[in-house]
Amino acid sequence: MAVAAKVTIKAMSIVIGIPVSIATKKIVERVWSSARPDHPPRKSTDTDVRWDDAIAWAAMSAIGIVVADLITRRSAEAAYRALTGNEPPAGKPDKAAKKLAKASEKSKATAD
Repeated sequence: MAVAAKVTIKAMSIVIGIPVSIATKKIVERVWSSARPDHPPRKSTDTDVRWDDAIAWAAMSAIGIVVADLITRRSAEAAYRALTGNEPPAGKPDKAAKKLAKASEKSKATAD
């Protein structure tokens, strides 16, 4: 059951993520073109790229990626709940959560 739930949530994430990423790309490019008339500096190795433009484009792109990921994950979880009536499977813990769990285990072991 757990494997099927993980496969289902991944499939939902892909189906939801594709249009979200396309929309995010268009929004980031539209925001860039409204702020700057030049094309975005997609290649930092170009000789005519200014530092401030490259940093601004990188920051805008990163914000777009994070927001798109958040929208995709939350939407897939909501769709999973709506279709199955169950909670979606837990995702993999990030590095910070792993370090915190490991540190708490060590402190419990030393306290005993």
